[in-house]
Amino acid sequence: MKKAIVTGAGGFIGSAMLRHLADSGIPVIGIYRSLADHPPQPSRIRQIECDLREPDALAGLIDSETVVFHFAGHTSVAGSVREPIDDFANNVTATLEVMESIRNEGGILILPSSPAVFGPQTQLPIRESASKNPVSPYGAAKMACEGYAVAYHKCYDLDVRIARIFNVYGPGIRKFAIYDFWNKIRHNPNRMEILGNGDQVRDYLYIDDCIEALMTVATKGSPGMDYNIATGSPVQTIQLAKMVAQVMGCPEVEIAVRGESFPGDIARWYADISRLRGLGFEPKVGLQQGLERTVAWLNAAHQDSNAEGIPHSR
Repeated sequence: MKKAIVTGAGGFIGSAMLRHLADSGIPVIGIYRSLADHPPQPSRIRQIECDLREPDALAGLIDSETVVFHFAGHTSVAGSVREPIDDFANNVTATLEVMESIRNEGGILILPSSPAVFGPQTQLPIRESASKNPVSPYGAAKMACEGYAVAYHKCYDLDVRIARIFNVYGPGIRKFAIYDFWNKIRHNPNRMEILGNGDQVRDYLYIDDCIEALMTVATKGSPGMDYNIATGSPVQTIQLAKMVAQVMGCPEVEIAVRGESFPGDIARWYADISRLRGLGFEPKVGLQQGLERTVAWLNAAHQDSNAEGIPHSR
């Protein structure tokens, strides 16, 4: 890998990838919707502000030796239900413009996707070959991106590799379940309410392992292929909540289930990662260790911010 571009460089996974590439000595450009919302990076990282929904947003930045990690986009299922047109523009339109830039200039595209492309009745563990049946606008947008990726590969010989990322956590996380549990227990160590009935199942991958998996796909994966990025280990939501409480020193917290979730939510998913393992990847950080690191980071970040909560970033 001689050079790289990271879109969505201000996000959780994007910022971690940006740091990893820079620390590895790979020339890298970070693409941001708004630089004003993010602190400056070290001088070895070039930062550019642009709207990827606009044509030729990456013109002059890509050549045949560039690997583009495309993390930009919206990541909220509930948000996509509220604003499906906005979700489409930020996920499908932006992705199509990135593909056009690579089609014109060359390079490799690592396209993150989501298990939201699958339906609630998909057989577990989920294999890459499972039928796509999204139940949310977000899932439909991700399925459209995957479809365009396959079409561009077949029609234009575009080197695109789909990385279907399940649930990622670790230092730097500022939303989703683990952050939500930490924040609720911080405010009330005696009682915490969670969405659903607690039987929901997810597949949690530590951020360092996620970056390693993505690099494995970028360096060893095959053009036109899709890969599940996960651990392959199912975790119940109620179990996860108890583990977070234990790590925070509040093992006796009462966990109340709301019994309902939001439209478009899928109750159960975890991955078959045989294809990714075939490239030599194996997760290294277990959930207990990962949660300890994550909670320690959240506690330190909260103390440093001297505020009620850590601001969310986009």
